[in-house]
Amino acid sequence: MPITDPSRRRRFPAAVPLLVATQLITLPLSAVAGGIYVPMKGAAATGSANVGLASAARDGSTLFYNPAGMTQLGGTFVEIGVDAINADIAVDNRGSQARTLGSGGREVLYGGSRGHGDGWIPVPNLFLGTPVMDGRLWIGLAVTSPFGLELDYSPEWFGRYDSYDNSIKTLDIAPTLAYRINDAWSIGGGIDVQYADAELISALPDPLNLGGPSPESDGRSKLTGDGWDTGFNVGLLYRPSEHTRVGLHYRSGMRHTLKGSAAVSGLRGPLASANGRSDSRAGLKLPDILTVSLTQAVTPRLTLMGEVQWFGWDAFDEVRIRFANGSPDLVRPQGFENTYTVGLAAEYALDSRWTLRGGIQYDESPTTDRLRNTSIPDSDLLWLGVGATYRVSEQLRLDVGYAYGRFERADIDLTLPFYAGSPLESSVEIRGETDSHVDVLSLSVSYRFGG
Repeated sequence: MPITDPSRRRRFPAAVPLLVATQLITLPLSAVAGGIYVPMKGAAATGSANVGLASAARDGSTLFYNPAGMTQLGGTFVEIGVDAINADIAVDNRGSQARTLGSGGREVLYGGSRGHGDGWIPVPNLFLGTPVMDGRLWIGLAVTSPFGLELDYSPEWFGRYDSYDNSIKTLDIAPTLAYRINDAWSIGGGIDVQYADAELISALPDPLNLGGPSPESDGRSKLTGDGWDTGFNVGLLYRPSEHTRVGLHYRSGMRHTLKGSAAVSGLRGPLASANGRSDSRAGLKLPDILTVSLTQAVTPRLTLMGEVQWFGWDAFDEVRIRFANGSPDLVRPQGFENTYTVGLAAEYALDSRWTLRGGIQYDESPTTDRLRNTSIPDSDLLWLGVGATYRVSEQLRLDVGYAYGRFERADIDLTLPFYAGSPLESSVEIRGETDSHVDVLSLSVSYRFGG
């Protein structure tokens, strides 16, 4: 994508600050376009590999997955939990090269370590609910983090010119209502008030460094921003018999505007004038989600669950940056595609206190081969989950769950332009292969005040 117009080609060094700022804000934002949905909302969900959640209506997490399920919970409840997530992302170098003035205009291999980002990140959740009107109407509150990313490579790794430190956090506060129409049908919904915060950092090559760029000569670009948006979710629960539940749930997409700043630092020589900060705004489009789920009791002890989800990731068709100073918008196409998940799970009641569960889910990635990047080197994912419930008493319940997700190996093949339209015009070709997995360990505690 050209980042300057031809009329600016001879305006050096005055054009350099704009060129660098453009590079800063058009590349790192690719991090927000990948599969950053966080499906786990409690230990029971983790143990079933995120399957059957719109129809199970077994604990407070139904406020997120399908609030209509509140009508099945029996009485006032509170549930707190934490999902500890470790995304172990590894990217191997497959011949990455750079072409700069310092390399004599030739493509040369440049230095950098293997990419490896991991670390356990705790993601808490809270669910509250109580019945009114003789149990026909329910009022609840869900506090969750439905989307997120925390990936910190080393500043010396070979893919640093695309990204090396990325963080996207969301906080979703959702007051909810549910109404039991009759013994078979319930309806529910909520308003989602969501906060998003992003920080995305990448390196900038020094085109004058002899022999090609190096970590020691790099500059740094940093984009930060945050903002609020509102959406909604609505669900139906159909219970034709005490053995069967069917759930349907829709969650609207979000259209965040992240207001913050774009900053450049560490550049030297003729590029030093580009160091500085400017205000910026970036769009973050999160997908709408449609879920269909079935829960079927096969025997008094064994219950089977199935689920299909659809994600409208094509809403994220581009990255658009707007400047406070009135400069023209900058746009970078993303090309993300709609996706789906499909899975099966089972629960088995050992006795009145212990219930075991497990599940498997296939999770399709929205990324495409031609646009996959290091900010979130996503690919198709297979989830396996196991978990257990222990009922301490009629009121108190403890859940634990573990899920392992294995990503398919995928290639990264990016060519990134730098300082286009100036005598220091350069490019970096990032060639890599991913080998990644994710672990999730969850614990939830719930207490019901009524039986």
